[in-house]
Amino acid sequence: NINNLITLHQREYEKLTSVKKSMLEKMFPKNGSNVPEIRFKGFTEAWEQCKLSELTENIDTGKSKFVSKDSGNYEILGSTSIIGFDDHYDYEGDFLLTARVGVNAGNLYRHAGKVKISDNTVFIQGSHIDFLYYLLEKFDLKRLSFGTGQPLVKASELRALSLTVPSDDQEKEVIGDYFKRLD
Repeated sequence: NINNLITLHQREYEKLTSVKKSMLEKMFPKNGSNVPEIRFKGFTEAWEQCKLSELTENIDTGKSKFVSKDSGNYEILGSTSIIGFDDHYDYEGDFLLTARVGVNAGNLYRHAGKVKISDNTVFIQGSHIDFLYYLLEKFDLKRLSFGTGQPLVKASELRALSLTVPSDDQEKEVIGDYFKRLD
């Protein structure tokens, strides 16, 4: 029975993964277009080209100095997840983060709260963080990483990244919520 249940959940997961991939392709404009193939009802305006820096409050590399502890009030974020704790924080808010260098450069994860961020991690802060997460997932930040031995993603390249986005903030919110629920 457990094996059958696992198989059913795996099939459901595969179906949802396929739906998500398809919807990422259809709900964001293809290259050269300013309108997605599929939209939520009520949104008709053309999307606009913007630099990522215009859509965010902050794009930077972490600079926290720390000695990692097993416990503390605040998490220390590394390139892929929490790497320790401290009693003080340097940054606060909602974040998208990625490794700055190495095999995980371009892989995004989300985090919220008061944190320290290591210097091998690039972070993005701003409103509509869920929309930005899926927009960048669709874009695939790994395309920005360069180098054969140690791939690298620079905060300066992220700031200059030009993307097509809805001009209506409500559409950003609806798209972000849709994909978050799907996940």
